[in-house]
Amino acid sequence: MNYQNNIFLFSSFFLFMTTINASILINQTCKNSSKTKPNINYKFCVYALQSFPASHCADITRLGQNAITLIKHNVTDTRCYIKQLLQYKKIGNDTKSALQDCIDLYSDSLSTLREAIIDYRSSRFVDANVKVSSVMDASSTCEDGFDDIGVVSPLKERNNRVFQLSAIALSIINMFDSPHVISMINIT
Repeated sequence: MNYQNNIFLFSSFFLFMTTINASILINQTCKNSSKTKPNINYKFCVYALQSFPASHCADITRLGQNAITLIKHNVTDTRCYIKQLLQYKKIGNDTKSALQDCIDLYSDSLSTLREAIIDYRSSRFVDANVKVSSVMDASSTCEDGFDDIGVVSPLKERNNRVFQLSAIALSIINMFDSPHVISMINIT
C-alpha cells in the first residue's frame, strides 16, 4: 500500500511539474512572439496554444506542430461556415462571389497545411514556413475580397483568427532557423 501511494504521489508531482513547465513554455513563447511580431496578440496566443489537447506536456517542437494543427482546424471550420453562408438566399451576388473565392482559398489551404505539417515533422522548416505563410496570405486575400466590393465581411473574425494562428505558427517555426536550435531538438 505504501509503495502504491509513493508511485501515485510521484506520478502526480511529475504531471504537475510537466504542466507548470509547459505553461511557462507557452507563456514565454507567446511573450517573445508578441514582442517581435506585431501581428501576435499575447492573450490570444496563450489561449490558443493552451486550448490544444495535451498542450500541458508539449515541448517547443510539439507546440509548433500544435499551432499548425490549430490553423488547420480553424480553416476547416471556416470552410464549413462559408458553405452554410452560401446557402442563404438573401446574400447578394457580389458577396456570394467573394465567399466562393474564400472557400476556394481555404480549400487550397487545407492541403497546404497537411503538407506544412509533414515538412515541419521532417525538420524542413523553410518549406513549412512558406506553406504557413501562404495560408496567412489566403486569410488576408479572403478579407480583401470583401473590402474590394465594399461589403462588411461576414468572415472578419474567422479570417483574423486564421491570420493570428498563422503568425503564431510562423513565429515558432522561425525559432528553428538557428542551426544551434535545430541541433538541440529531435522531432518525433
